[in-house]
Amino acid sequence: MNDQTKHWIMAIRPRTLPAGAAPVILGLGLAWEQGLCWWAAAAALACCIFMQIGANLVNDYFDYAHGVDDKDRLGPDRVTQQGLIPPGQVKAAFMACFGAAFLLGVALVYRGGWPIVIIGLASIAFAYLYTGGPKPLSYLGLGEVLAFIFFGPVAVGGTYYLQTLEISKTVIVAGMGPGFLAAMLMSVNNLRDIASDTRTGKRTVAVMLGERRARIFSLSLLLFSWLMPLVYLGEHPAKLIVIAAPLSAQFFKDHWRAISNAPLDKKMNLVLAATGQYTFVYSLLFAIGVAV
Repeated sequence: MNDQTKHWIMAIRPRTLPAGAAPVILGLGLAWEQGLCWWAAAAALACCIFMQIGANLVNDYFDYAHGVDDKDRLGPDRVTQQGLIPPGQVKAAFMACFGAAFLLGVALVYRGGWPIVIIGLASIAFAYLYTGGPKPLSYLGLGEVLAFIFFGPVAVGGTYYLQTLEISKTVIVAGMGPGFLAAMLMSVNNLRDIASDTRTGKRTVAVMLGERRARIFSLSLLLFSWLMPLVYLGEHPAKLIVIAAPLSAQFFKDHWRAISNAPLDKKMNLVLAATGQYTFVYSLLFAIGVAV
């Protein structure tokens, strides 16, 4: 593997992709008993992956352009800031990813109609405006809210709708599970970067809350995610296996402890990666519990 390929893999951040696919998996699990449209399932998953990659590249490009990334950055290396890939190429790559997601979305509109148009365009706008544009949404304390919405009820509900052409309150509530975990990912990321974000004027929720309350906020989002399978179980008592989703959190308990009291240094990247892994495991187990 040559250096250029390694740099693009670094920019794409493949470790984030399973967490991005998690709500699609849960949506498919919720639709399983009604039968799946496999081409729509594959297209929705691919669209989600392209959107996640595009968002990662947008973050890489615009955090550098806005002067947020510097030599003291604690997060994973950014290719634009380090000069590993020219900014123009990174911009072209995220435009290509959004273009691919758009084309897949056009195909999905054939299946789901105008609701998919609205979801698709709103998702692309969110992925770009999160760190792009003159007033990035992530700099205004909206990161966690938007992550919850678009990687939770919207992604799960949209996937379910593409399969069944209907929606229900139960699906939306179940979708809040990965939504809370997506918001937690954002929150842990912002907790790690609280010092640099304060210095550069990036007004995240963590900056507004302060370190101690930001730690509590991150763990509260984890606790809220555990409630969603319990709510689902209350409506479907036979689906006891959904309990495996919150119970699997015990395998990550050292990382939750780190959120509570560990120093905010580069080791928090391991906590962030573990949170992404748990998001995937949680959604997969929730989906299996619903489907069987």
